[in-house]
Amino acid sequence: MQDQELIRRCGANDRAAQRLLYDRFAPLVLAICRRYTGPQQAEDVMQDSFIRIFQYLVQFKNEGSFEGWIRRVCVNTCIRHLEKAKRLTVDYFGEGMPDHPVEPDIISRLNANELLTIIDKIPDGYKTVFNLSVIEGYNHKEIAQLLGIEESSSRSQLTKARKYIQRSLEATQKVEL
Repeated sequence: MQDQELIRRCGANDRAAQRLLYDRFAPLVLAICRRYTGPQQAEDVMQDSFIRIFQYLVQFKNEGSFEGWIRRVCVNTCIRHLEKAKRLTVDYFGEGMPDHPVEPDIISRLNANELLTIIDKIPDGYKTVFNLSVIEGYNHKEIAQLLGIEESSSRSQLTKARKYIQRSLEATQKVEL
């Protein structure tokens, strides 16, 4: 079934179409939620995301991709969840971060789960900006608007997230030596 027909049928409260939409996009939405909230809360936030998707489906104007719209709804739901849980804070002071590069091959030796584990350990403020910028492709102006922060704070948080990842990779590198 094409997206437009699926959207129309979901808007008419067709339960089979709603189930099809859920089944089609659940893996994507769960992956996004996991990156932002971690594995413990991902399924709860995924359910909240689908509630919002169905609630605001009538607002989708068939401009751009439907999957992109679903991603935006999910990302916004994750951000609201973090704000509500008071987990989304901006750190204006970074602790001592490494200034030297990590061995480039170390990243290629990590599997997806190992990389997700490192990302899960990033403080929520850094992780949110990292996900929005690196994974979702938002620019710093858009991130600043979404999070209610300054663009410079967004850039700073991204830098700190990258350095946090770098430090974690250094620790992994030392263990392997």
